[in-house]
Amino acid sequence: MAELAWIALGKHPQLGLTASTVHDNFDSAHRLLLDAGFSTGHPDFAYVLGDNHPDEVRATLQQLYDTVASHYVAIDDASLDEAVPTNPAPPRGSELGHQPAPSPRQPDARADLAEFTEELSARLPGSWTVARHEHEEADEGQLPLSERVWDYGHVSWALSEFTPRRSTVLTSDSGIELLITDRPLRKHEFLVAAFEPRGTGFDTTTKTPNGIVVSNDPVRAASRVTTRLLPRYQEAVRETRLSQVAKSVAAGQRVLAEWDAVSDSLCDADHWPLDERYGLRQQVRDAEMWVQFAPFLEHGPALVAHAEQALPLLDPAERAAGHWTYRLRSLREALTGGTRVQAEFQVVAEALLPDHPRSKAVFADAVSLRNAEGWHYALTWTDNAGVLVDMARAERVLPTPPPRPLRVRPARSVRAEAARAWSPHAARQITTAIERNAGPPAIRFFNSSRPPRSR
Repeated sequence: MAELAWIALGKHPQLGLTASTVHDNFDSAHRLLLDAGFSTGHPDFAYVLGDNHPDEVRATLQQLYDTVASHYVAIDDASLDEAVPTNPAPPRGSELGHQPAPSPRQPDARADLAEFTEELSARLPGSWTVARHEHEEADEGQLPLSERVWDYGHVSWALSEFTPRRSTVLTSDSGIELLITDRPLRKHEFLVAAFEPRGTGFDTTTKTPNGIVVSNDPVRAASRVTTRLLPRYQEAVRETRLSQVAKSVAAGQRVLAEWDAVSDSLCDADHWPLDERYGLRQQVRDAEMWVQFAPFLEHGPALVAHAEQALPLLDPAERAAGHWTYRLRSLREALTGGTRVQAEFQVVAEALLPDHPRSKAVFADAVSLRNAEGWHYALTWTDNAGVLVDMARAERVLPTPPPRPLRVRPARSVRAEAARAWSPHAARQITTAIERNAGPPAIRFFNSSRPPRSR
């Protein structure tokens, strides 16, 4: 996926609207700003657009917002108190002769968070459900919402310094959870941040998908969440899963090395077990390998699917040397077999009666049987999961696709340009001159009403 170029809009008290571009690939953003009417050459700002004519500013910004939709460009207007000026200055001479009395201070009328969340969820990709939270008190056994936020930036700081009075949680059909709450000291803006995925631990070295600030316009907010927050979240989850793959492979290799070191001492010269210690040690091996393999039954298919999609784009020589196609197929078969073994174990575990005297013994036997049947699939995963890390490393060096070219307007002909240059006054003058200098009408020597055909 090509990296987005960002246009950051700002407001200067003397210069009016300002803009800057982010990322190295800013050619599209540069051309879009120039086409919209921004000027360059200011010593302190890359692009400047005056605000003396509010109507022109509104038209310019509207053109900019409409144009970026067809390019790899996004707009960051969070620093603007208002996207565009709405009330032009009154004409000269219409000011009141005296200053009006100041109106009483109005209460902090914040935007409706529930309505905003509903409209935002309808514009995000996928299916989302909304849950409202009026306070930050967590249920028993659960972390507060602020501690679950996957953020080390502005949102984390805001939640640590200010206690939100209300918030909503968006949950997608794929398990993504987003927190939406009021931005402190800004009554027309919200904070949107992602939660850490449940059931897994993320260390502090992971690059977090920090939250963003959005306005109370659900259309623009949905665009920023879709193009900025969700891609960062998905990339962070994938990088974390790949890190867990590398750790699980290393742990599995240690388990195999330990087993090889002790298995020979528990067997005779013909490799037959000497006593029951061999079986007990084998059960320990199976259990340790299953612990490393089991977490990937849930999110391993997504990693394999991403690698399969990226496979045709990678170097054919490296792909053949690493046997990537075969190893991905082996990973897919291991996940399918492991899922089947886990499902069979769940059937037995759910059928047990908690109060039955033999429930614990039957459950232990079911666990040992699951680990033994899953040994082959866990070993296959350990032997081949390293390909996911290798392919991710090769994918990082792929060249990014070039930005989409700007739409080139067709050049008008010379006659069309001349016709557009004529003003209505000039056209009337030309018509009057032609009628004044025109001679008498020509005499027709034929009876047909049809005009003569030209040569």
